[in-house]
Amino acid sequence: MNSQPAMLYVEDEKSDVLLLRVAFTRAGLTNPVHIAVDGAEAIDYLAGNGPFADRNQHPLPAFVLLDLNLPKKSGFEVLSWIRQQPQFASLPVVIYTSSVGLIDKDTAQLLGATDYFVKRSGVSHIAELVRSLAKRWLTPAMLA
Repeated sequence: MNSQPAMLYVEDEKSDVLLLRVAFTRAGLTNPVHIAVDGAEAIDYLAGNGPFADRNQHPLPAFVLLDLNLPKKSGFEVLSWIRQQPQFASLPVVIYTSSVGLIDKDTAQLLGATDYFVKRSGVSHIAELVRSLAKRWLTPAMLA
């Protein structure tokens, strides 16, 4: 089991997942990144349901990076569910989406999102974002 804090990335686009993994490597981060490919799987992961019951293999994340446009349950539904769970009251949930709409940003904030970032192309931008997020929630002592 990796003792470093983990991140849960909720994203259905394989290319975005690959970009994030490359960005983690470029940023020099070795924290575990767990992937949920839809909103229902994200909830199952966080709840420890079914295949996610083993917390050694599927540890609770230090933060969640959440897309809004997901199959099965939307990012808004996932965020709402997270904020309804007392044990996740302080879990940082960062929206990472291609949606530039102010309504989406406002809705995410109302539902309790910790932060909101619009996806931009390029590994260097993503590496900068993950480095910033990691400083906040994953390895502050290492990156300070």
